[in-house]
Amino acid sequence: MKIAPQDIAFDFDGVVADTFRLFVHLAHAEYGIEINYEDITHYEFLKVIKMDRATADRIVEQLTDRPHELDLKPNKGATRMLTRFAEFSPILFVTARPTGGPVALWCEKTMPHLLSSIHIEATGESTAKLPVLKERGVRYFVEDRLDTCHLLAEAGIVPIVYEQPWNREPHPFAVVRDWDDIAEMIAWERSDQEGPTSS
Repeated sequence: MKIAPQDIAFDFDGVVADTFRLFVHLAHAEYGIEINYEDITHYEFLKVIKMDRATADRIVEQLTDRPHELDLKPNKGATRMLTRFAEFSPILFVTARPTGGPVALWCEKTMPHLLSSIHIEATGESTAKLPVLKERGVRYFVEDRLDTCHLLAEAGIVPIVYEQPWNREPHPFAVVRDWDDIAEMIAWERSDQEGPTSS
């Protein structure tokens, strides 16, 4: 698989940003709740960890509304590789968050040199990512939620799974562990004579 930089887009939480590890930290720091990150083996995490929904909702609200005010870190290699992507093409984040404003503020804080290259589409729900990706001609999407990956694959978009504890069940999709793995999939040599790459 060799992918043209302009043909790929990215989920935000769990792919660009290490959101769920910060969730674990906040649960411990603010509520004394111990969670082993590797035990989050289901995307609907309350099915597999002991935490009441009200507490979980309060932490998720913080992460949703003010990630730029928290110590939310990029995933390994994300800033470096997104800087490389920006040399070739605008960068598209498609997130199921209800609004893209807090993500933009996080980008301004965390990778300010890329702010003019990043476009954020907030869809409000995972299933709404598909029409956005179709409209923008995206052919490959890096995602950590397997249900979304199956939905995209059925519609002809190639999902790439960013490995997390909650997506390690058997599936037919390519897997990346970090942004260096993503980089190995990219056809970085740009040629105006070349058409879109295919898998």
